[in-house]
Amino acid sequence: MTDPIDKLTGDDRSSDITYDEAKELARHDDPEVRRQLASRSDIKPEILYYLAEDPSPEVRLALALNKAAPRHADLLLATDEDQDVRGGLAAKISNLAPQLDPEEKDRVERMAYEALEILTRDQVTRVRQIVADTLKDVAQAPPDLIRRLAWDVEIVVSGPILEYSPVLSDEDLLEIIEHGTATGRLSCISKRDNRRRRRRHVR
Repeated sequence: MTDPIDKLTGDDRSSDITYDEAKELARHDDPEVRRQLASRSDIKPEILYYLAEDPSPEVRLALALNKAAPRHADLLLATDEDQDVRGGLAAKISNLAPQLDPEEKDRVERMAYEALEILTRDQVTRVRQIVADTLKDVAQAPPDLIRRLAWDVEIVVSGPILEYSPVLSDEDLLEIIEHGTATGRLSCISKRDNRRRRRRHVR
């Protein structure tokens, strides 16, 4: 009989892991075992959710990056104490933005939007920056989240949105200009306008 750990780290790592084996591995003393389990896409959602509260940040980061992680695990990780975990989640979940709707009736799917919303308010600039860099040129990004990022006090966050986002309207940009010109904002908006003029000239 194959040892469950061999299915993660040994020659038999391509084999399926049963539910009972996954439960055993999720409680393993070695965080590397738990980390590898958290990165797999064939593990039951309830096991992955259990790992969202793992004491090891490396395990939680692996889960944050795992596209198979259940939405309620993502929502929990959005407020994780470790900024690298939140940053990893931001990189993953921002790519889901075109599918997210604040009016989503399905509670499970709405959790993804809620997680992204939390990340756009993160106290660590780098986390918000990851979201902004991912969403800057996404035409289907949620408008309210884009506007929040555009008003961010840190130019490394607001700059990419102001310069590139097709979601911002002329009214949005005028409002930002009228209510203050934080360092670099006007420059980013000017680059946007210059790019528009060049496109018109080419036509």
